Amino acid sequence: MAVLRLNMLSKALGMQTNVTVILPSFDQGYDLGRSIEEIYSGRKFKTLWLLHGGSGDDADYLNWTNVARYAVESNCAVVCPCAYNSAYSDYPRGSKYYTFIVDELREFCYSSFPLSDKREDNFIGGLSMGSGGAHKIVLNRPEDFSIGLIMSGGIPPKSGSRGHSAFRERVIATGWPMPKQPEDVARQDLAETAAKNVLEGRPMPKIIYACGDADEIAYESYLYGSSYLRELGYDVTGFVLPGCKHEWDFWEAALRKAFFEWLPLDRKVKTSVWDGN
Repeated sequence: MAVLRLNMLSKALGMQTNVTVILPSFDQGYDLGRSIEEIYSGRKFKTLWLLHGGSGDDADYLNWTNVARYAVESNCAVVCPCAYNSAYSDYPRGSKYYTFIVDELREFCYSSFPLSDKREDNFIGGLSMGSGGAHKIVLNRPEDFSIGLIMSGGIPPKSGSRGHSAFRERVIATGWPMPKQPEDVARQDLAETAAKNVLEGRPMPKIIYACGDADEIAYESYLYGSSYLRELGYDVTGFVLPGCKHEWDFWEAALRKAFFEWLPLDRKVKTSVWDGN
């Protein structure tokens, strides 16, 4: 695999930012016996744009999961931007994190790496805060992304998500600096956006919801979101692991399912030298 840690000056952010990119490259378990030309010529990778959670950064998935190995074995590129605690939003008097990801970063990556820009080859996902960003982006830009991978997230019930509010209160009470979204950045009504897309006849992305049933922060939104989108006619896959909370063990399991079952990827076949023959 090739793992690139980029540092780039962003126009939308008005500052330098880090991006982690994973690109499949020569792998001895799969490419022995193939020429360099066979391995590298004419490739255009499908891409999973993967958003980190609150208090994280672009290196989270690389540090805490096997995403790099999964990407190589599935012939899938992975792009992880850094958005800190921005909720993947544009701030009127500050950095435009949403614009950076959906416009600037995509243009940069498509022009710099062998990535396919076809809708059917682009998927966006995230966990926790990143699930909210991915959900917002896939519903706002269904012409650009065909699948949304929503890990430990969903659509909050109209009455509000009690679990998320309680979590914020507990964290703030410990003294952890969890910034609150400014009043001049309104939270998008995802339920309204999803319904509007159906009425306007826009492409309907597939939504993959994954959550642990012991996740006090997100499970309520998972249940409501998956039920609501199914009623609207969206293609929804639901995945629940009993006993799992808001934790990396669950996100690792969900990512493995995504790469090897849920996403339409071009998975490699091992060469015979590694088959035990």
